[in-house]
Amino acid sequence: MKFTPLDIQRREFEKSFRGLDEAEVRAFLHEIAAEWEEIVHENQKFRDEIVDARERLQQYQDQDRIFRETLLHAQKTKEEILDAANREKALILKEADFKADELIREAQNHVAEMEIQIRNLKLERVRFLQEIDTLMARTRRFLQEEAPEIFPPAESTRKLDEREAARLDQMIAQPPAPPLSSAGFPKFPAGLGGGK
Repeated sequence: MKFTPLDIQRREFEKSFRGLDEAEVRAFLHEIAAEWEEIVHENQKFRDEIVDARERLQQYQDQDRIFRETLLHAQKTKEEILDAANREKALILKEADFKADELIREAQNHVAEMEIQIRNLKLERVRFLQEIDTLMARTRRFLQEEAPEIFPPAESTRKLDEREAARLDQMIAQPPAPPLSSAGFPKFPAGLGGGK
């Protein structure tokens, strides 16, 4: 049973013959009640301090938990950002490699097309020079036939008979295909000038 200071002050004792001095007992009870009241107040104060300390401890624990969670979240976010950056870097490098390969392929195709065009232009030049040579030969023969006194035939031409002249005309009318060089390009016929 718990006693309060008021319980101690109001406590009644049975009176007996030759008992204790009632005033002295009352004074002693008042002293005990006062000390007990002081103990109760100190006890309550300690209880309040304990409650306050527990509340502060709980706050510290909550703050520590929040700090740890925040730290873990920051670490996780950092790792996610690094992973995303690494994935993006790998994607950019892969895309750059793909574009570089595509540009190289386009350049190689362009070079191949240019080489074909150059080869065709060289063949066209050879054909053109052959046509000019044929036209000049026909013109020379025509002039020699129409005006032999102005354009006398060369000495070697005078000695040709008609059969050889016909064969020469046929060769001039259908020139042979130009031979190819070691690089795969046509060689120019003698007397038509060198070609690149």
